[in-house]
Amino acid sequence: MKRLSLAELKGRVSWGSVLGGVMTVLAISVLLSILNSSIGLFMFDPLSDHPAAGIGTAVGIGSAVILIVGMAAGGFVAGKLAGMDGIIHGFLVWATTLIVAVVLGIFLAAGAAKVTANALGAVSSVTGSVLSGAGSVVGNGVSALSEEAEELFGKIDFNASMKEGNISQNIRTALVKSDVPELQPDYLQKQLAVVKDDLTKSVKKIARSPQEADKTIAGFLDRLEQRVEDLGKSIDRNDLAKAMANNTDMSKAEADKAIEQYMNLLEDARKEAKEQIGKLQANLQEAAQEWEEIKHKTLVAADKATDAAARSALISFFAILLGAVLCCVAGAYGGRKTQERVDI
Repeated sequence: MKRLSLAELKGRVSWGSVLGGVMTVLAISVLLSILNSSIGLFMFDPLSDHPAAGIGTAVGIGSAVILIVGMAAGGFVAGKLAGMDGIIHGFLVWATTLIVAVVLGIFLAAGAAKVTANALGAVSSVTGSVLSGAGSVVGNGVSALSEEAEELFGKIDFNASMKEGNISQNIRTALVKSDVPELQPDYLQKQLAVVKDDLTKSVKKIARSPQEADKTIAGFLDRLEQRVEDLGKSIDRNDLAKAMANNTDMSKAEADKAIEQYMNLLEDARKEAKEQIGKLQANLQEAAQEWEEIKHKTLVAADKATDAAARSALISFFAILLGAVLCCVAGAYGGRKTQERVDI
């Protein structure tokens, strides 16, 4: 029987033993993670109303079992090979495995290394992956909210075209030459075009910042109210008469008749414009009410998912802590087993 002095064993660190323990953890983790994935796939039922029901819990429990078995085995192997200071060697196995899992998770995106990193999800979460996942949940919630907003408000259509009244060319020329904006033949058409452009910009803004949708909608409706008021202002008949007198060679009777016809056409056009804007206001208000429901449901779902991610982070922390304890205990046990076979 080989004799070793206590000085030769005590206080030394065998990195070969630590490496052996780490390889044991990774090998067991890869093997059991394949089994864990297989169980999850067997549980998936596409014909069920809830095809993924229970899979998350099963995989989570499986990952915990993988962590416990892998760490315990790795710590025991390291302690057994080292033969002394089993607690220290077990702890180094845990720490080294943690670093290896983090490195694999960062630099490798596929293959067995990814499987290993996934199997050691509880370990790698110490780097913040779980917290990053929580951030992703919130980000996904906002993204979903943005898509919902674009889908809801993007459906609102506004007809900016109008029937053009039968205005004679000489009257049209006179109105254009007047340089009075309200007298221009296409004045109402331009106002509706502005409304449509404002609506398009507001919908894009809502999609970019769904959390400010209420403010954006309120601002658009305020501007819409102001435009309705502007459209409701009557044209100064004297300005119209002056434009006709200065820019046409009509007699007073002809001019008065043309003015009356134009005022009637203009009134009809105003009514049509107000009707279109009124429909837009009603559609927007209805969409705003529906938006409140969608926003509430989406944010509640995001809040639940965030809470779940936070609980996962806490569970992962204790799982990592348990892994360290198991490694140390198993390492101490393995070291004692070696000492029982060695005459010190």
